Amino acid sequence: MTQEELNGALAEMAETLRGLGLSVSDKLRPEVIVNTRAKRRLGCCYYKNGVYTIEVSAMLTGQPEKLRQTLAHELLHTCPGCRNHGERWKAYAQRVNEALGFSIQRLAPPEGETGPLRRDTIKYVLECQRCGAKIYRSRMSKAVKQPWRYRCKCGGKLKRTVIRPEK
Repeated sequence: MTQEELNGALAEMAETLRGLGLSVSDKLRPEVIVNTRAKRRLGCCYYKNGVYTIEVSAMLTGQPEKLRQTLAHELLHTCPGCRNHGERWKAYAQRVNEALGFSIQRLAPPEGETGPLRRDTIKYVLECQRCGAKIYRSRMSKAVKQPWRYRCKCGGKLKRTVIRPEK
């Protein structure tokens, strides 16, 4: 899908939602940003300097119907009081679902996927020396590097117990 087609789909969806009586912001950047690195999310709505920007994962460029639903989802975040997935956003999403036959949800996997968008392998395990609770991490962090500086919820000291080398 070309950039012009994406931008056209955004403008069309914004007008469709306005036609349903939803107050989609007019302070919307007219270009859709395609994120080639996004693996965990299908879309995102940013608000910066008084302008909303819609970003979608490159995974959606070959899935026009999923793209339309994702654009609708993100455009709902531009409505007043809908920056999060609160009650108003859910009510608007339900309205759009009923009117357009969508299944807008807070989280949704791309077509053909059965599991999470990305699976992280656990490389590090921190263990509480008091209660034995285990904290799993897939990335290096300050807590993994220096576990003695951090505490468990029970107040016990943490110790790194497993390190799996990166491949």
